[in-house]
Amino acid sequence: MAYTKIPTVFNELRQDPFLVGFDQFFDRLLSTGVGSTQAASYPPYNIVKVTEDTFRIELAIAGFDESEIDVTVQDDKLTVESNKDHVASGGKETLIHQGIAERNFKRVWTLSPTIVVTGASFVNGLLTINLKNEIPEKEKPRKINFS
Repeated sequence: MAYTKIPTVFNELRQDPFLVGFDQFFDRLLSTGVGSTQAASYPPYNIVKVTEDTFRIELAIAGFDESEIDVTVQDDKLTVESNKDHVASGGKETLIHQGIAERNFKRVWTLSPTIVVTGASFVNGLLTINLKNEIPEKEKPRKINFS
């Protein structure tokens, strides 16, 4: 990827001498479409900070059943994907107006290496995924005493 062809604030930050080693971070932001007007908007979701180290992702997915939703974590990617068969009653009914979006979707979030998915629940069309930031002791800030 030629960084000089993409005029973004990320390219300017790449040149900052205090941000050594953040190239991968900027690449990831660019690849996820940050600042893009074509970002996916379905299904709508919230990210909630519950406590200092716990978070919750809430997805509004009315019209889906638990068996039609897959939640997976692989490496640093959390993926929520639907696999619904959209044929109403085996094709015997005709949909005259569809105001409830029931299209298949795939949402992917990149998680920090310290974020752990602790569980998920699906109640009344709201999928809730619980996350916890578990920083290993060796990576926590520590005070350096003068000798």
